[in-house]
Amino acid sequence: MVFYISRRIMEFDAPTFEEASLKVDAAKVVVAADAYVPGQVIFAEVATVSSAGGVEPEEGFHDEHCEDDDCAGCTAVTDDGDDEPVDELDEVDLTAVSPYVVEHFDELMDTCEPHEALSLVDVRKNLFKLFHLYESNESAVSPFLSMDVLADDVVACLDAAKALREAHAGVIPASLSDDQVGRLIGVLNKYAIPLDDISGSGLFLHVSKLKHSCEPNANFTDSGNAIWITAIRPIAVGEAITVDFFNTHYMCAAERLEVLTAEGQVCTCGVCSGVEADKTRAFKCQVSGCDGLVHPTKAVFECTKCHAIWDAETVAAAEMEETTFTTDLEASNFVELDLIIQDSLLHPYHYIFYSAMEVLTDDTVLDVQMTEDQALSVLYRLVDALEYVVPRPHSEKVSLYNSLAQAHISNGEIPKATVAYTHAYNVCAIVFGTQCKETVMFKGLMENTPTTVDEMAAAYGYEVVPEDDEE
Repeated sequence: MVFYISRRIMEFDAPTFEEASLKVDAAKVVVAADAYVPGQVIFAEVATVSSAGGVEPEEGFHDEHCEDDDCAGCTAVTDDGDDEPVDELDEVDLTAVSPYVVEHFDELMDTCEPHEALSLVDVRKNLFKLFHLYESNESAVSPFLSMDVLADDVVACLDAAKALREAHAGVIPASLSDDQVGRLIGVLNKYAIPLDDISGSGLFLHVSKLKHSCEPNANFTDSGNAIWITAIRPIAVGEAITVDFFNTHYMCAAERLEVLTAEGQVCTCGVCSGVEADKTRAFKCQVSGCDGLVHPTKAVFECTKCHAIWDAETVAAAEMEETTFTTDLEASNFVELDLIIQDSLLHPYHYIFYSAMEVLTDDTVLDVQMTEDQALSVLYRLVDALEYVVPRPHSEKVSLYNSLAQAHISNGEIPKATVAYTHAYNVCAIVFGTQCKETVMFKGLMENTPTTVDEMAAAYGYEVVPEDDEE
């Protein structure tokens, strides 16, 4: 079956950072000057610079019949290489870089290629745009020159800056030193945020000041070259605004630490600090008759229901399974995966099995190998796991409930589709705000649920192509 995706488009007014009730405290942390409620848009920001080309489009549920070649939201995933990043300037780029870049673009790409700090096409383009912006509006770029960069990147960024000046002095403003150019390269590598709509990234002065948390109180959403920040739980006056920059919601504590360390970040949430159980590592209680889940808090593995604590031997056996499955989980379909789960100490909610279910779901849906009933069964398993491990509002839940609703419509189960759309709307209204176009769409689908596949396609703005016409 085909799932239709919805696009998050910012077509509403939102306060800028300067207009928002925010302040930067002595520790340079952005905090709330007034209280915020869930679903309230805190501020929005357009990227200082943004470019396509360095981030491959994320695979997902796409409409195979979309005829819009420029569509950034539902282009079918293909194997012809068309989705690969390309080294070229588009029409928007041409107005944001200097004539020197336009004339010498290919040579500039060749100069950047050997340097890891300039390995991504979007980073290169954004650097050239910062140079051009600096020439016309130095104050727009100067704040980035005082931002910190990863210590491990300093030497590599400086080497790249020197090589770029040596080969193409004409691209760099004369008043910028090699150290400053290296700083800009480091800032782009550390702070540029992926932007799905343009398959690239953007550099945001104010969003980059927000603090990361794996248990955030706000969500950031990108639309084109803009980002808006929405409160997802009550935020008190003086409380830091936090977002999950690295999509850590279903990462185990060890993986979070690895990712955050590489990014020069520190998280003080309960899981990262070791005072709360790591729900992504879910195991089956071994006490007879108990169906509780066992999670580790630091080194203690305790059941959530009977509170039994595992001995060292059981912990070692569970960790051995984790190690094995991390590198050697052989399941080409759900039947094989279920057999593995059945014999494992790991619970189906474990991050290893959740990830495996996601991969199998994407593969089978994209290959149109899954019936509506099969899709519903798998989607409910994913929803149950996500609701348990990540109890807060999260964008991934919107996508899952959206897919659930569509599967129910395809199966003729309209009341169940309405329930799924209601869940999608409720989460969407908090994560993206009530004025977001996607939220408005789900409100309409909740109140007037399509009763046929054709009606559903029309509600998403698609046209169903009869099978005879496809041939």
